[in-house]
Amino acid sequence: MVSIQSHKVRGKTYWRIVESRRVNGKPRPVPVAYLGSADDLLSRLQGGEDLRLHSSAHGATAAVHKILLELDIAGTIDRHLATAGRRVLPRKGSISKPSAKPPPLTNDGLSVGESLAIIALGRACHATSKRGFAEWAKTTTLNELARIDVASLTSQHFWDQMNQIPTSIISNIEAEIVARAIEKFSLPIDTLLYDATNFFTFIASTNARPALPVRGHQKQKRYDLRQVGVALLCSRKEGVPLFHRTYQGNMSDAKCFHELLPVIKERLEMMKANLENVTLIYDKGNVSRGNQKMVDDARLHYVTGLTVSGQRDIVNEANANLSETKLDGGEVVQAWRTRKNIWGADRTAVVFVSDRLLSGQIRGILQHVEAAQCWLTRLSETLAKGKQKRSKARIEQDIAARLRGRQQLSRVLDVTLTGEKKLTLKWTFRQDVFDSLAAATLGRVVLVTDRHEWSTVDIIKAYRSQADVEAAFSDLKDHEHLALRPQYHWTDQKIEVHVFTCALGLLLAKLLFLRARSAGAPYASFQSLLRALSRVRRVRVARRTTEKGKFRITTQLEEVEPELQPLLPLLGITT
Repeated sequence: MVSIQSHKVRGKTYWRIVESRRVNGKPRPVPVAYLGSADDLLSRLQGGEDLRLHSSAHGATAAVHKILLELDIAGTIDRHLATAGRRVLPRKGSISKPSAKPPPLTNDGLSVGESLAIIALGRACHATSKRGFAEWAKTTTLNELARIDVASLTSQHFWDQMNQIPTSIISNIEAEIVARAIEKFSLPIDTLLYDATNFFTFIASTNARPALPVRGHQKQKRYDLRQVGVALLCSRKEGVPLFHRTYQGNMSDAKCFHELLPVIKERLEMMKANLENVTLIYDKGNVSRGNQKMVDDARLHYVTGLTVSGQRDIVNEANANLSETKLDGGEVVQAWRTRKNIWGADRTAVVFVSDRLLSGQIRGILQHVEAAQCWLTRLSETLAKGKQKRSKARIEQDIAARLRGRQQLSRVLDVTLTGEKKLTLKWTFRQDVFDSLAAATLGRVVLVTDRHEWSTVDIIKAYRSQADVEAAFSDLKDHEHLALRPQYHWTDQKIEVHVFTCALGLLLAKLLFLRARSAGAPYASFQSLLRALSRVRRVRVARRTTEKGKFRITTQLEEVEPELQPLLPLLGITT
């Protein structure tokens, strides 16, 4: 249902036709046509006005573009390319720096830095393939913000520009951009979060050119596909990415951490961080005796986890001395701490019981038990029919393999195979063993740190902040924003540049969210913020009020959601 509504702009009254629609579940008047002032409306009714409207998505693109300019991403890339002797010269008044008088629209005259900056903006706002980029950009105001003809941004254009980037300079480019972000957004770097994961690709197994994508331990369970690894170092505040590295897909987390630790220390020194105040948080998957010694020798403070099986004495001592510890938000956990020599160094150890981990591990064990019992039942029926042609020793090997490595399965299921010619299979669920595991092992988390002065609450809180970097990896797998996968590049150089642009997109999105949150924006994630901003549209109105008169062109924003209105000036969203 439509109606005519008045609204004021800079003290003047204008009229528009609005339609009632639901936005976020609430009825909102959405403009469908702008009629202008009362005089304009009268002129139209008398048949004297020619009115044309054009509406484009504006909010998200403008907000991200503002941060892109503040960080001088395009200019930074081009400067490093100049040092490497491979720069494509930018045009005067390009997007590498804002100018008072915008240059005329151009097509393919973009520098390499400008093209990669636009890719990063696209990853943050609306992840799409290079082939589909122009179609999306046409629906936005990117052509006017960046002063480019977006129709010329073909996949070939982007591939050619990406091809100009030597992978050896990516780290230095990132370091300069991140240093600028730390300064402009006052990012604290006293506590840093590190983690690594892998991303599957659709690169054919027969393609021998790339060395990065290989098969390995697949965390998304796509064992049929090759994968690449990505490591991230993030700030504790909002999980802003400060460092990334692309590595071979079959490299273990511990080996990757071993190779990257000196690089991370070098990066911290480049960012002029005071290493005496920096605490590195990393999970137990990155820990080994050798890796921990490297951290000790690097004189970096740390909070990390150790395996329960490797610290059985500490866990047993903790079980007898657990006491209630109140965490932030009113959560109460059973915890205990001690200080002793672990792996040749003085460390503070904290053992606590995570109820969420406990319930998850119990659920996992019972699921494995159920699946194993179904398998054993089928095997028992086959043996009873006398149709089993394998030897007894071979069947026992198969049973052991089935139970091995599946969340304590070999301990809670007691399986016996008896007989010679006619075999009989029996099994029993060991409730006593299961209860013992739940009471003394499951749900236990062992943390170690050299921050002896920190409270138990602070140590647990610091380790749990590891979830922020894990969330960053989830963000990189978001199909709407960033979307590191699927990626359609099949050379190592293109893969590394693609991951670099995705990391830049994540940096832009996180900084935008940080800015909005500091202004009290009611959004839980940068995704929800970008979705709301994408609904902010800009309308160009062209009016010709006389038969021989020229068109008078004005621009204005459509109806904006009330919670967004105060944010627009701060985020750089104007007409």
